[in-house]
Amino acid sequence: MNAALVEEVKAWIADDPDPKTAAHLQALLDAGDEAALKPLFNGFLQFGTAGLRGPIGAGPSCMNRAVVGRAAAGIAAYMKKRGMKSVVIGRDARYGSEDYTFESAEILSGAGMDVYILPRPLPTPVLAFATNELKCDVGIMVTASHNPPQDNGYKVYLGGTVDGIHYRGSQIISPTDESIAKKIDSITSLASQPRSNNWTVLGEEVVHKYVGITAAL
Repeated sequence: MNAALVEEVKAWIADDPDPKTAAHLQALLDAGDEAALKPLFNGFLQFGTAGLRGPIGAGPSCMNRAVVGRAAAGIAAYMKKRGMKSVVIGRDARYGSEDYTFESAEILSGAGMDVYILPRPLPTPVLAFATNELKCDVGIMVTASHNPPQDNGYKVYLGGTVDGIHYRGSQIISPTDESIAKKIDSITSLASQPRSNNWTVLGEEVVHKYVGITAAL
């Protein structure tokens, strides 16, 4: 096997917070399965205007806890630079969405952010509404929208005016996505990121208010 790939895989396994994906990579490494490992290590899953989106799997080229944790750490760094303090996280019912929600919450809470989590799997517009309703600086939605069922994703919304762009609960656009991507790229170790479970799981009130307002339109 390619020596550089072997070292990259070993380093990723050592830093992976998920024992399942770490064990899968270790099994491929032990088997010397370079053909299976290469697509999983074909660069870090790119963060863009749609956030993150890709197949669920192990390694930096897929959606998993290690990739999502780095994204959350990068968002925390972006928030700190701009004096942002609060974030609300929502999720859909796709495989992995709950794990990615709480991975993000641990990282963002550990970074000192006020973290709120929607009470259950909900549609994306509820997250955008909650970002404004709670006056949060950032909203994160764990979803891959219309992508195939083997995919998952990660969308970012902003609540105020940031870098001259008036967001008010809308999804990020350029150059905000590029600024966040740079922060994510700067995260070299997930294990070194502080973690906390100091967050608030919201009740149904925000959902009821969303339904009431939209029903009256």
